[in-house]
Amino acid sequence: MQHGFADATASVYCLRMERLTIRKASASDTDRIVELFAGDPGDEASGIAGSREKAIAFGTGMVRLPESPQGWRQTVVAEMDGLVVGIIMAGGDHKDMRVTPQLVYLALRIFGPLGIISLLRRLRARVRVQPKTPDGAYHVAEIDVDPASRNKGIGGALLENAEAEARAGGYRLMSLTTSTANPARRLYERHGFRVVETRTDTAYKRYTEIDGRYLMVKDLR
Repeated sequence: MQHGFADATASVYCLRMERLTIRKASASDTDRIVELFAGDPGDEASGIAGSREKAIAFGTGMVRLPESPQGWRQTVVAEMDGLVVGIIMAGGDHKDMRVTPQLVYLALRIFGPLGIISLLRRLRARVRVQPKTPDGAYHVAEIDVDPASRNKGIGGALLENAEAEARAGGYRLMSLTTSTANPARRLYERHGFRVVETRTDTAYKRYTEIDGRYLMVKDLR
């Protein structure tokens, strides 16, 4: 009986993967990207923003900024039965968010002139725990899966698609960073990533209740 149940579970899993489509995002995916990227902020984003509500508002605004690193042009989506259930933002030309007039206006609108001062302190703490992206790496900047669709292989499928793109582009190294509290570390390790650097900061931990962040890499050979 147990063996039959395992076979049935495996069959359902394979069927789900057959129904999964991974494609480049389009402008029409923007609302769904907002939901997955900003709709359920974790302790880190909420702590740095000062509240869950401000984290949602700021994340939403970042996705919608023109030419945003979090925008649809930089995103690949996983779609199942017509619904986008996961997103990944990765590439060999990764750039951190630049300070632009649009970004400053967004921050002022959400945090206010006085709130900006507090935000800058929290952002400096966040910068101190952010490892540098290795030169020449194909970097995974963001990966999010709908909570209702987790533990179904979608995150792994997105990582495998990114690896295929990296190999096709001739890259020798993939990288990503994640918080030390992120349970997705186990997913990354199953796909060959290893921790090569850990950064911690007392102020960052005070704001987020998280020790710090990891740099994880995968050699492509």
